Amino acid sequence: MKKSIVTLGILLSTTGFIFAQENQTSGTAKSQDSTKTNSKTKDIEEVVIVAYGTQKRSEVTGSVGRVSAESFKNRPIARADQALTGQIAGVKTRATTGKPGEPLEIRVRGTASISASNSPVYVVDGMVVDDMANVSPDDIQSIDVLKDAASTAMYGSRGSNGVVIITTKKGASGKPLFSFSQYYGVQTIEKKLDIMNSAEWIDYATESINKSWVALAPGHSASDSYAVRANYFKLANATDYNLANIANMIDPRWGTNQVANIDWQDAFYRPAAIQSYQLSVRGGNKNVKYLVSGSYFDQEGLAINTGFNRFNLSAVVDVNISDKWKMGIALRPSYSQSYGASVDGKDNLAHKMLSMVPIAEVGAGLYTNFWNNTRYRWAGSTQSPIGVMENTTNNTNEFRLLSSLYMSYDILPELNFKISGGATNNFNINNGYTPTFDLITNIPGQVSIGSRRTINYNRYLGEALLNYRKSFGDHTITALAGTSGENYRTTTQYNRNKGFPNDDLKTFNFTQSASVLNSEYTASEWVLLSYFGRVNYDYKKKYMLSASIRRDGSSRFGWDNLWGTFSAFGAGWKIDQENFLKDKKWLSNLKLRYSWGENGNNSIGDYRAFGTLTGGNYSFGGSISNGLVPNTIENRNLTWEKTQSSDFGFELGLFNRIDFTADYYIKKTNALLLKKPVALVSGYPDVWGNVGSVQNKGLELDLNTKNFVGTFKWNTSANIAFNNNKVLQLGSDNAPIYTGFSISTNIIQVGQELNSFYLYEAIGVLSSADIANANVAKTKGAIAGDVKYRDVNGDGVIDEKDRHIIGGPTPDYYWGLTNTFSYKNWDLSIFFQGQKGGYSYALLGRAIDRPGMGTTTNVMGNWANRWRSDENPGDGKTPRLDGTTGSLLDTRWLYDATYIQLKNITLGYTFPQDLSSKLKIANLRIYASLENVWRKDHYYGGYNPEAVQSDGTDYGAYPNAKVYMLGLNFNF
Repeated sequence: MKKSIVTLGILLSTTGFIFAQENQTSGTAKSQDSTKTNSKTKDIEEVVIVAYGTQKRSEVTGSVGRVSAESFKNRPIARADQALTGQIAGVKTRATTGKPGEPLEIRVRGTASISASNSPVYVVDGMVVDDMANVSPDDIQSIDVLKDAASTAMYGSRGSNGVVIITTKKGASGKPLFSFSQYYGVQTIEKKLDIMNSAEWIDYATESINKSWVALAPGHSASDSYAVRANYFKLANATDYNLANIANMIDPRWGTNQVANIDWQDAFYRPAAIQSYQLSVRGGNKNVKYLVSGSYFDQEGLAINTGFNRFNLSAVVDVNISDKWKMGIALRPSYSQSYGASVDGKDNLAHKMLSMVPIAEVGAGLYTNFWNNTRYRWAGSTQSPIGVMENTTNNTNEFRLLSSLYMSYDILPELNFKISGGATNNFNINNGYTPTFDLITNIPGQVSIGSRRTINYNRYLGEALLNYRKSFGDHTITALAGTSGENYRTTTQYNRNKGFPNDDLKTFNFTQSASVLNSEYTASEWVLLSYFGRVNYDYKKKYMLSASIRRDGSSRFGWDNLWGTFSAFGAGWKIDQENFLKDKKWLSNLKLRYSWGENGNNSIGDYRAFGTLTGGNYSFGGSISNGLVPNTIENRNLTWEKTQSSDFGFELGLFNRIDFTADYYIKKTNALLLKKPVALVSGYPDVWGNVGSVQNKGLELDLNTKNFVGTFKWNTSANIAFNNNKVLQLGSDNAPIYTGFSISTNIIQVGQELNSFYLYEAIGVLSSADIANANVAKTKGAIAGDVKYRDVNGDGVIDEKDRHIIGGPTPDYYWGLTNTFSYKNWDLSIFFQGQKGGYSYALLGRAIDRPGMGTTTNVMGNWANRWRSDENPGDGKTPRLDGTTGSLLDTRWLYDATYIQLKNITLGYTFPQDLSSKLKIANLRIYASLENVWRKDHYYGGYNPEAVQSDGTDYGAYPNAKVYMLGLNFNF
């Protein structure tokens, strides 16, 4: 808690500095005071995006965070979601993988669901979309995040996890204005994993082999030569190392140039290029405004033969047909390509690469055990990950089209009717081909595997809205009523065959294959129908009230509970507009607000409420016939997961230079969508139901300051968010749910946070004295040098009963801090972000960091400090290499997920207008930018403490890149 207070103090410390600056009677400060009234009015008129419309900032009764294009226009970002990182309190983004083209994980105010989605709703210019991939960052005007229920309830069934609203740039009256932006950069791996080099592995393998040799027969000594051991095994040719008994014989070439010493990470990861180009034109007149833009983005992957590229087009036209009629159309096609074999995940290539023994035969080198090269005798059977990466085809091509059309009519000056429709059409095709890598025992094509997967999904949305706004005297009323319908359909076809005539033509053709491994076709569809309304009331610009209601019907629920009703209300008080404060020049904003509301969640997949069928075989007349058999139970009562939340907000503005916002929220999710067990006599293991509840509550603080104004400017933006997550109820008996790796690393239990870690607690290494001491608890068959565990229940034995909860993946708090400086034509931005608390469980680390693994794979570098004897105990944490506890899931691989990161530094220079005008361009700016500059963390077992799944486990995520970029922007 003390550290939390210190961190908060650092983030808010600039406030005191600014007060000190205000006390200096500078000309700038006096000018600020003299324009107090105008500035205040400007602040009141600021408009933010809310559900199905806009509101003046002063009228908002909910919690809305905003990121404007100004905050990231000078920072090169590849995806729109990157603009949110560290910018809004309560909005946490995580790069769960560094794979090119992959989206960030976004969470708004914690994790609220166990089995349903925890992702927010994404809305682009009124269209609900699956993610932000269709939108180029250069096309974005602003991103608004609706966080509390009063703000999100208008999205009813999908608002429980927050709403991310993206507003794109529009056309403007005037001559065509062209804008161009470009950057080029080089990526390097942010961090290498500490694994043994060849000298360390030789020492490790030598100890293991000598132990095995000495234990093999009386009279054996660790100093026995290779020839002595070869004679013992009666090898006909002692110099044929492919005949060696690797468990008992040491390669005499170790430490010489007769074998190749390999750093597999250096070979697997490479410096990689990243580049982006964007060109747009906007213009129009009072009746027609347009914007057309195109962009190209290309990113090579750090891992060899991986990468991603994307083409984006955007065309937006708005037309004033008459004084009352308006219409607009937007088309946003995009095409992307990603390529490369699977790198991250269990048993995929990053895992295999790290496990490779750092020694190979000189003739094979990086291509050991590949094509016609035999494997190195003392290594495992894994084929060269370099060869696999270079020769595996795994290409995904995706075409997306986001289109929308609207038409509005002003029935009365205060009454508007708007109808709109849109579609998201995606076509995705993946082609895979794995040739025959082992050409010693096979011929080309013999065991090759080809695959093809096509996914088509189409989403259609239609809406009708009626908006009313009326002011009379000191009163203003705005009202909205609407209805919407949404349909989503997806089809998937997958074919996977084995055995082809050769590997020359890597095109999938099932007619040429020897056998069919998979041939599948699936289709699914869901429909959502909604009715909604909202009323806002404002009195004297001081007192605000809002209320909304929405009713949704979803085809994903049981016939008896298709519909859900969600309501919300909010209230705000602009205290600075009261007579006793209105003329205070030092006070630019003082506002209190409160909101309450309920949202739903239906994101559980299709047909969960219905009894479904699967393929099965029947016997008729002694022969087998294909048929269908039931495989799930119907639940006609399955219904909405509902989240109720309250938000208490406080806003303070001082001297037109300090803006501070605080929000405290309580968010409770009930009727969790979850599989629950049923009696085995039913013939089924479980059924989807509504059971249990989860609570999130927390505090969010935002601070924006203008530390210096004038020729030299310094602005600071800081935010910090605290969140506490707790399971309140799980079914009628509150039985815990075991999750995570092998259903063993995590637990969902009442009174604890979601996905808490449930592990054996490692507290050191057993000595010989511990083994002899009956009072020291041990696992069955323990030996000196084994891991020592905490005896939680005190029964003197280490067993399953000693597993206990040790923290969880939720951080205590997370924060962002941005400082921007400008002097004349120079600008500098420095962005830090980080988190305190939470844990990550490194399953990748465990996969190459267990006792008893043998020597045919490489291991983590900490094994250089392993226990060897009582006299040489190593680091006191790493056990003996031939220990007995390798199967246990313990805290040796649990890491504090605290980190601090210098995320970005950007230095730019804008050329004087008289110089750039000679080139017939305007606003010419060049810049240098560094991304992922520096990170301090405690994570040893993986590449990135953020790169974990929702349960906090990491099985080898693709590493993040450190990026060095140069770019330029200009208009003409």
